[in-house]
Amino acid sequence: MKRFFAVLSVLCLCAGLFAACGGSSASYNVADVASAVESVCNIENPKEIEQDDLIYTMNLTEEDFVEFAGQQTLTNGKPGTVLVVKAAEGKADTVKTQLEAYRDGIVATWENYKDDFPIGYEQTQNGRVVVKGDYVVLAIAGEGVDYSAVDTAIDEALK
Repeated sequence: MKRFFAVLSVLCLCAGLFAACGGSSASYNVADVASAVESVCNIENPKEIEQDDLIYTMNLTEEDFVEFAGQQTLTNGKPGTVLVVKAAEGKADTVKTQLEAYRDGIVATWENYKDDFPIGYEQTQNGRVVVKGDYVVLAIAGEGVDYSAVDTAIDEALK
């Protein structure tokens, strides 16, 4: 009988352990993540991204996100945007879709200038939208940046 209860206790503990491992409930400081990614993205003449940028330019609603941090370039003819968004519960896919649409719109604009700015066009085309749990990262690197460094920075910041 003791053996039965010992085995039952072990099974209950294992079930609890596996239940706790489900899903990504990690919490990150969005400013720290953005800073880590910005440090490798070489954004020329950066400006802080504001809430109005998310709502009016990236088509997010206030209900889609909890917090955000990031920068984008103010220099015409140069690529560069880093944005980290903590999505509201259950909204990560919505944020991802909107940021992908935003990136695709930028790529479409750069298509008009790809002969004049081929590096900027290529960097914009290679832009990333990465999701981890409730966090969504948009990274469009500046000129001269290898995206493997961007991928590493995102992975390291979201460990």
